[in-house]
Amino acid sequence: MRGWRWLAPAILVLLVVTVWPIARLVWTSLHTQPLTHPDDRSFVGLDTYVDVLTTRSWWIAVAATLAIVAAAVLLQLVLGLAFAAAIRRLTLLWPVTRVLVLLPFTMLSVVSAVMWRDAVTTGFAAAWFDLDDVGATGQLVAVVLGEVWRGTGITAVILLAGLLRVSTSLMASAVADGATAWQRFRLVVLPAMAPALAVATTYRALDALRMLEGPLLVDDPRADVRTVPALVWDATFSRFELGLGAATSVLLLLFAAVLAAVLVPLTRVRRIV
Repeated sequence: MRGWRWLAPAILVLLVVTVWPIARLVWTSLHTQPLTHPDDRSFVGLDTYVDVLTTRSWWIAVAATLAIVAAAVLLQLVLGLAFAAAIRRLTLLWPVTRVLVLLPFTMLSVVSAVMWRDAVTTGFAAAWFDLDDVGATGQLVAVVLGEVWRGTGITAVILLAGLLRVSTSLMASAVADGATAWQRFRLVVLPAMAPALAVATTYRALDALRMLEGPLLVDDPRADVRTVPALVWDATFSRFELGLGAATSVLLLLFAAVLAAVLVPLTRVRRIV
């Protein structure tokens, strides 16, 4: 009972800041409530969810969101692992390097999205590669690159924590046994850093899933490329329908829960080895 007494304040705060807003969101999603007339509310039950799930735009947005998440996370893991391996050797410059790699992550997402969008459309990337009218899809690719640039530093720091778990004596034993570089990486390094890899994958995937600024900046009614967070924004602040926006938000929350439930088992140590 003493343990529960100490945990009670934290549980109460968690209920206030998490459970109550989600419950309020679910309750709002069961009604139609125009933002321009908040008092004009009517109960519709699950009709809004049915309408969203039976529209083509929703599933296109889900596919686009998954593609963005997969591309961004994969690139961040590859680049982050390379940076982590390099940083591990910089023992004297480690404090300075840690600050430098985290600087992009401290930048606002909207600033990063605007910078990379403009770089591809009218800036240095357009000049270097002679790009002309990349369109909404090209701009979205630029935004994904901006997210990769912003999140690679924090990914490298997380993976570095995993690399530091690799025992030097175990690596020396593997070299003495004649293990190749790939065998050492697969059988020694990956199992040791698997927890850090799981954390980095799940964290960056969920963070990329809620990315709104970039897709919103390149949103084009003529292009059929929209993400789920952009649909939430459109339903709430363009169509001014709180019920529809709440229902889309609940579906996005469930989407994130399913993604996390899939990623956690896939990144277990026994699956990686």
